[in-house]
Amino acid sequence: MNPKISAFLRRFSFFLLGLALGMMLLNFFFSKKNIEFDYLPNARTLKSIRTKPHLVFAPEVKTYMTVHQVDSVQVMSLLYYGDVDFQKSTLKEIACPIYFIEPTSKSAPLQMWVERCDSVSTVKEIKLQK
Repeated sequence: MNPKISAFLRRFSFFLLGLALGMMLLNFFFSKKNIEFDYLPNARTLKSIRTKPHLVFAPEVKTYMTVHQVDSVQVMSLLYYGDVDFQKSTLKEIACPIYFIEPTSKSAPLQMWVERCDSVSTVKEIKLQK
């Protein structure tokens, strides 16, 4: 075999070994922590709504949830796994943007409009999807 090729294969095998060990170390360290990597706009928006100190439900939303037997677990599943429709959301006209969140296959079958302000997220409207 050509000495240049064998030297390259040896260096490449060392590289792969180091890469594998590094990936196992990263997996070990990050598996013990609750770390989320939210890079896309949808995930960042949902995380910013979820992590506000207060999640408030409007009075008409509370009555709708009582009548239709929707609980807060379903709402939180939508805030974790839902899909933000930025075209139906009002983002630039007001100080606190209102986001339209629709369900995915992992979330509860709800549609929701959430107003996100500095310290509070308010659920303005909620509907069961049929």
